[in-house]
Amino acid sequence: MYSLSRMAATRRIPLNAEFFRKFVLDEIKLFPNVVKFLSELKSLSKRKDFKDLNLEVHHFIITAGLKDLVEQVFPKGLISHTFGCRYTVIAWKGYENEPESIPVFCMDETMKTRALFEISKGSFLDPKKPVNKRVEEHERFAIFKDIIYIGDGPTDIPSLSLTRYNGGMGVVVYDEKSSEKTIQEKLKGMRLDKRADLITPADYSLKGELFQFLKTRCIQIKQRYEAEESVN
Repeated sequence: MYSLSRMAATRRIPLNAEFFRKFVLDEIKLFPNVVKFLSELKSLSKRKDFKDLNLEVHHFIITAGLKDLVEQVFPKGLISHTFGCRYTVIAWKGYENEPESIPVFCMDETMKTRALFEISKGSFLDPKKPVNKRVEEHERFAIFKDIIYIGDGPTDIPSLSLTRYNGGMGVVVYDEKSSEKTIQEKLKGMRLDKRADLITPADYSLKGELFQFLKTRCIQIKQRYEAEESVN
């Protein structure tokens, strides 16, 4: 009788932004210094030499996590766009007070590569803009040579390969707190197949290897545009 009463009292909980904000957000713990790390890189856009070339640093998140949750983790304006799994809430007829969450988009390694094309072509800015439409390089939101893809697992391998094949850079990060065996198993294939330009711990300090690498790469991209302008 107790179990039946419990079942009768069970209600469906909508997996939406409001639910995540109330019950999940406080449990999310980012790596130390991540927000400052991203803010400092984004602030390069304010430098005069970047402004003169109309260059801006953008951060995108491509994740198999939940888009509605991830978007609440970071300060507004820091992330340009988030690609992730999505649910919609449906109230079935006769059960309006018990809405059900239905998955409408799931992210896998194939969809991660699609997200890269959406970023490059600017399709993410307009849902009606077809991602398969050919867009000339000079009309793109970001050419691949200007993209740095950061991944941490096997589902990122196709995106790392795609980015590097088209002239961009790939970075793999790993949690130093993981066991040595776990780290080696995760990174073995990426090292052997040369999937990344840099494999480094997930250290988000401003003096760390990751920050210095990304900042230097952004400056190199800026210098490439300066060289191209001087020729033209």
